[in-house]
Amino acid sequence: MSAAHDTARPSTSTSHQDRTSRYLDMARAAMSARANATTGDGASVADQGAALGTDLPRVRTVQEMTAELRANREERRRSHEQTRREAEATYAPHEFSQSVRDAYSASARVMVRPVQGPRPEPVPEVLDLAELLDLAELRPKRGRGAGTEGPGRLARLLHELARHVFKTKGYRLTPGQIVFHTSQELLAEALGVDVATVRRWTRQLEARAYCDSRPHFSDMTRNGETVAAVDGTLYAVRLVPGYRARLGYDDLSHQWRDLDADRKAGRTAWALLKAVRAEKEKARQEGKKKLRGSTSPTERGAWVHVLKNWAVTPGTDEDPLNNDPRNFPLEEAKTVQDVVYALPVVLDAHPTKRAALVGMLGAVLARQLRDQHSRRWYCRLIWDAYHANVEGRQGLQQLAAQLARLDADRREWGGLRNPAALLAARLRYPSAVQA
Repeated sequence: MSAAHDTARPSTSTSHQDRTSRYLDMARAAMSARANATTGDGASVADQGAALGTDLPRVRTVQEMTAELRANREERRRSHEQTRREAEATYAPHEFSQSVRDAYSASARVMVRPVQGPRPEPVPEVLDLAELLDLAELRPKRGRGAGTEGPGRLARLLHELARHVFKTKGYRLTPGQIVFHTSQELLAEALGVDVATVRRWTRQLEARAYCDSRPHFSDMTRNGETVAAVDGTLYAVRLVPGYRARLGYDDLSHQWRDLDADRKAGRTAWALLKAVRAEKEKARQEGKKKLRGSTSPTERGAWVHVLKNWAVTPGTDEDPLNNDPRNFPLEEAKTVQDVVYALPVVLDAHPTKRAALVGMLGAVLARQLRDQHSRRWYCRLIWDAYHANVEGRQGLQQLAAQLARLDADRREWGGLRNPAALLAARLRYPSAVQA
């Protein structure tokens, strides 16, 4: 077996030598052909490759590649035009009606419609009093009040106050009832009746579930001791038919006003009525008249104006006798509550004094909220609220409600560090910030 193996070796070696010599001959022939080939004799690279015995790819020129790109573009354009003509062919003929053509073409193309913005939210409305209460049933049938509206007069006034609070606070939906703080003495003055009559009419309205009223108690300091005292009356007034108005625990436990501060500043219904009656008596005795354009104390609208301000910011002591647009507030505001009470004066202030009043109120807010560097921002808030009132919106009333709410939070919210930031967030995102 070893002999056979030895015999095969020369044969294998000979085959390797033959292949090697053949490759060498091919290399010499290629080198000789390349040396003899020239680029100027018109021979192409492919011909040279054929001479070398190899199959080289044909190299394209720049003109050939440009022509190929142009041909590809033309082909794509023809394909696009063909697709468009096929799509147009799916439209219904023009002799059909427009509805048939629209239905026919809807399956062949996509209708692109412009994107529309969010739809404006519907403005909630409050029904008229006649839809919430049977006024004819309230008319007295006999006695001294026969033929008059009776409790209907009080119902109309409460409904007007509820609508004012609803509009001022900017509700997005109509609630079943509105709760506000008021004074029965002021209600009696506005209606021209006795306080006992207001209480009797209130009971009759409560029997029909139109309203619910309770005295509201607040803590006050008397002789160095903290005692509970009545600071006004809460009314819950129906806004939706069939709804039973009822005051809840949150309404009764809420701190609607700072009674000590109001008593110290003379912002009470008793002080207001005392001042008005004294001025009326003085005017009667001396025969003096107010300036031209002033409000008469006998006009019901003046007292309704006071009640509306009180319902939004309890404790407002705007004297209807001194509600003269030509006058300027004599006392300088010092607290946030003073700013709340002075905001309605901005609308009635003389044009030459309005800017000074706004600057003073803005400075008080910046100082009380520990935000001195933002005085101009607070002035801008007041100016924007004033322009809103000029345009027919309740800008000053809404700002007063926000400031009154913030002032209550400052007293009740122990962890409130930055009341100015809370006010800015509530004004910017009124629906998102609930705290």
